[in-house]
Amino acid sequence: MKSPITMLKEASVLVSHAYRVEKDESVLVLADDEHMQEALALASAVRAVDGIPAVMNISSSVLDGMLAPGIPEAPKHVAASVENADVTIISVVIDYAHRFAHTDAVKRGVERMARIASVEEGLGSWGLTEDDIRQVHERTLRLRDAIGNADRIHATTKFGTDITLSIKGRSALVVTPIREKGVSMGPLPLWGELAYAVIEDSANGRIVVDGLMNVVAPSGFKQPIEILVKNGKGYEIKGGDEAARLRGIIEKGDKGANVIAEFAVGTGHKEISGTLQEKGRLGTFHIALGDNSRAYPGGQNISGSHIDSLMRNPTVEVDGKILIRDGAWVF
Repeated sequence: MKSPITMLKEASVLVSHAYRVEKDESVLVLADDEHMQEALALASAVRAVDGIPAVMNISSSVLDGMLAPGIPEAPKHVAASVENADVTIISVVIDYAHRFAHTDAVKRGVERMARIASVEEGLGSWGLTEDDIRQVHERTLRLRDAIGNADRIHATTKFGTDITLSIKGRSALVVTPIREKGVSMGPLPLWGELAYAVIEDSANGRIVVDGLMNVVAPSGFKQPIEILVKNGKGYEIKGGDEAARLRGIIEKGDKGANVIAEFAVGTGHKEISGTLQEKGRLGTFHIALGDNSRAYPGGQNISGSHIDSLMRNPTVEVDGKILIRDGAWVF
């Protein structure tokens, strides 16, 4: 069992240096039963800096969301609370939290300049420092600057991924442990990610998912999934049981469910491999099928699902220049 003192110490780092809660700000803490101890520690840390916390148990919504593969839109009273809080802290099972980031409630909260982020698993066990937060933030900005106003991305892996796509004219979504006003929700405090809405008809090639996939294989694969892509859409999915599950989700989904929607590179140095948090780990990248209209600048594809596919140790070429080789940054 984690020490309540250690948990409160790390909660204080999050509240002061990641969420950056200020005096008299309204802070909503959404939690499920499994994470109530963490939620109470976070609320205590908010009170310590003279913020005004309210803890809401959304276990029933989390359970409903875990039974369905799509974006878990919040009930209207929960949505209203998210939309009107200055800061929303989400401490629930991580698969639900990642999909909740794409809800209309979060989009509307961000539009009114709220700061919204989920808390990763393990509060009180990270050994987190202010310097860890700074490093991830600065590293992500360095990658953003290196990519600049790029057009063509070409990503490959030794497992067989070979995909080209365009991000021309699309601004980056910068996801770091420092939560900025008006920036789409992401996880913190270990997570780092630079993400783009892919030009919706631009992706072509082959994706071999060798890491993990939220909803379908959140802890890893028995057999990698291969997705063949043409003109922005995944048109064939090959593999074992997990591939069959993904095909079922796509077939039952809307017309935007198979669109290559997001390209993102991980930038965090403390994320744990083999968990959904690995999507924010340095040396990985992920591509999403489904919606990119709610969370990513310029995204045009509207869908009721957003499914991330993680690949490890990529080589990433940007407008003909290699920035990442076998997972290592070379710029």
